[in-house]
Amino acid sequence: MRWSFVLILLMLTAGVVPAGAQSSSLNTYIFPLFTDGTGSGTSYRSVLKITKTSTTNPLQCTLTQRNTSAPFTGIDGTFYYADVFDGGFSPPALTQITLDQFLPFEILRTNAQSPLNTGYAKLSCAGTVEAQLQFSLSDKDNKKLAETTMTPATAGTSFQFLIDRRDGTRLAVSLVNDSAIFGQFTIIARDQFNFEVDRVFETIEPSSQLWRFVDEMLTLPADFVGNIQLVSLSGGQNYAVGIQFSGAVFTAVQPLVGASQ
Repeated sequence: MRWSFVLILLMLTAGVVPAGAQSSSLNTYIFPLFTDGTGSGTSYRSVLKITKTSTTNPLQCTLTQRNTSAPFTGIDGTFYYADVFDGGFSPPALTQITLDQFLPFEILRTNAQSPLNTGYAKLSCAGTVEAQLQFSLSDKDNKKLAETTMTPATAGTSFQFLIDRRDGTRLAVSLVNDSAIFGQFTIIARDQFNFEVDRVFETIEPSSQLWRFVDEMLTLPADFVGNIQLVSLSGGQNYAVGIQFSGAVFTAVQPLVGASQ
């Protein structure tokens, strides 16, 4: 790995932007779920769309993947590497992106050439941007079957999702611990009368993610209606998103973000 990427990582960790940037702080956007790869005849791809909204020119951004290291192809065919920094839990994979007056926006698409893997992504820029992450499912002939869009997540210590299993849908959650310490969490299911049905406790490593169907963690009736709450007991910066599946079709579900109860 090139030493320039080591230096960039150290500057990002310290909250320092490269020389020449016009901002003294980073604007950070967290996407709690990032997926890429192929498995069982289908493939998942992630697409990051970024538009420069600040006057900083050129605008330097760094995309950090955790638990994945997918490279990207840009609008004009530019290849973007994801250079892996070896160290700690979930070694980061860094991609450098430059936006200027000639390229004020970019669309970066993964190629699904590796085995299927999931993680989360953090976009850090020296100025403000509008960003969204899309991911899609395609069959063996590269025909798109489903896709959904995620906006940057809000940090919190409590995340609540409504759930309705009466039509056979399943809810999966991605819970991120974007800190340098272990995170302790409890996951609680409550019915429509707010009575507790089940709860479990989970530990998430630093800079790591928990990605699982809630019915794999909790014992729920087949026709369960209620809410799922993810509560931080200890840890740092936490983020979450839900994905509701109806067969192969899925959609992103944003939680109600709040404080611990």
